[in-house]
Amino acid sequence: MPDIRDLTTWIKESLFDAVPMGIAVIDQDFNLVLANPAFEEMFGPWKGRKCYSVYKGRETECPLCKGSAAFSDGKPHINEEEGYDRHGRLTRYIKHTIPVTDQQGKVTYLVEISTDITETERIKKERELLFDLVPCAIVILDRNLNIVRANKRFRETFGDREGGFCFEAFKDARAECPDCPARRTFADGKMHQAHSVTRDVFGNRVDLQVTTVPMGITEGDFEHVMELAVDITQTLMLEDELKIAHAIMEAMIAASIDGIIAVDEAHHVTIFNPAARDLFGIPITHRVSREELAGMLPADFLEKVAGEPNHVFLPDTEVKNLSGETVPVRLVGMRLGLGERRLGMAFSVQDMRGIKKLEKEKLDAERLAAVGQTVAGLAHGVKNLITGLEGGMYMLSSGVKSGKVDRLVQGMDMLERNIARISLFVREFLAFSKGREIRVAPGDPVSVAREVVELYAEKARQENIELSLLAEEAIAPANMDREGMHESLTNIVGNAIDACRMSEHRNTCKVVVRVYERDNEIVYEVTDNGVGMDYEVKKKVFTNFFTTKGTGGTGLGLLTTKKIVTEHGGRIEFVSEPGKGSTFRILLPRARLPKAPAPAE
Repeated sequence: MPDIRDLTTWIKESLFDAVPMGIAVIDQDFNLVLANPAFEEMFGPWKGRKCYSVYKGRETECPLCKGSAAFSDGKPHINEEEGYDRHGRLTRYIKHTIPVTDQQGKVTYLVEISTDITETERIKKERELLFDLVPCAIVILDRNLNIVRANKRFRETFGDREGGFCFEAFKDARAECPDCPARRTFADGKMHQAHSVTRDVFGNRVDLQVTTVPMGITEGDFEHVMELAVDITQTLMLEDELKIAHAIMEAMIAASIDGIIAVDEAHHVTIFNPAARDLFGIPITHRVSREELAGMLPADFLEKVAGEPNHVFLPDTEVKNLSGETVPVRLVGMRLGLGERRLGMAFSVQDMRGIKKLEKEKLDAERLAAVGQTVAGLAHGVKNLITGLEGGMYMLSSGVKSGKVDRLVQGMDMLERNIARISLFVREFLAFSKGREIRVAPGDPVSVAREVVELYAEKARQENIELSLLAEEAIAPANMDREGMHESLTNIVGNAIDACRMSEHRNTCKVVVRVYERDNEIVYEVTDNGVGMDYEVKKKVFTNFFTTKGTGGTGLGLLTTKKIVTEHGGRIEFVSEPGKGSTFRILLPRARLPKAPAPAE
């Protein structure tokens, strides 16, 4: 059996140095007379120094010195203090001050035992801060479901309920919840979750996602459960809004009269609405593949959309349905993304068959209107000629009856002039009728204007009028009746030269013919600085057989021009000012130009 004297000897000689806490002995003058290695490791060199110098780095005694109190009352003291360690860093420690008395009971020394709690306090503060700043309500529950502790978020949401039951705090209930997650955690020691609906201190509804976990498990046993309650009210509201938005979007896509198609980043077709299925002739049970979609859309369209940051718009193109038939459409494709993340592509397909049909009907109506206008003009002209013939016949008849030769001569003259006009009208009508059936073929729009300018170049030179052509040479070929457009420009350029010839400033007159293309529309523009037209003349420019040339014209020139332009799907417009000249424009949208017949036709 070990000798107790050996233990006593070890305690006297070695325990002082072996204790892991700092131990120092202080005399009545606060001098450090003895300290163990742990104290020196904690506070640094001590020999020949005062305790307040070593502990606090002070030069004078501490104002509330616990050592002074121990020397006075002879009682042990325990207190928590702050000082500086051997590296000059702030440190916290718990100091036990024990008085040492002599045989007369006088306190001669103090033994101070210091325990460093700096790191413990730091961890404690961090845990306290973390516990309070966590953005969800946290409570610690005991086995009776009492709230032992609650964090700041819980107190702000539900009030100060520490010491009360959790079901009172959360639900304002008198008994615990039937499916309490904390009770289940106490039962099996596992984490549990539940959804709870409650109200905050202001009476507002709060949806909570509750999670409970055991705390401080020791050998399978624990006495407390931590309950975390995350407010998901806004999340659920957002989910509802997203569900509503998604339902609205699905309804709009399903009800859209335009085809809507979507492809995800993995090239799977995710949306193919009823309008798109109807346009492409695809049954509801058929799942469209990306390869099928690429074959139905214009060549390389998918690749263009995938590589273009903005949308790709084809205002007039064609797609193929599942049977291989072409369908005229207006097509828009766009790349979908969220920031740098790509989500796929979306397409809008507008069926243009109805619009094309309406355009054709409109063109047919415009052409019929031109024919009707011609017939009305013909009737008006014939009526005027008949009136002239009747006048001549009257003069001739009255001359025969009265025997007056001058009336005979006058009547014959009237008959001859009106018969000449009939001949002129017949020739113009024949020319007008020949142009009714246009012959369409691809051609250079500029070359037509160049030929007309060359045709009138000599006449303009003789009249001392400057005639010029300004044209964009890069205009692509277009489908048109070359002879018809030649005749139209001939009429307008001829009128421009006549307007300059009748001007008072004929020596400085100019006629400029321009050909250009803007917004997929070919424009022929003829500008002169001749006599111009007043309001009354401008009103009658395109009316039946109106002419400013007296008997030298039939009034069919601009009427013929308008008819030809209409048959090309275009329009003619002009501006004019008396004494300053006129500008006529023929505008031919490429999308409305007639199609050239197939080679077999």
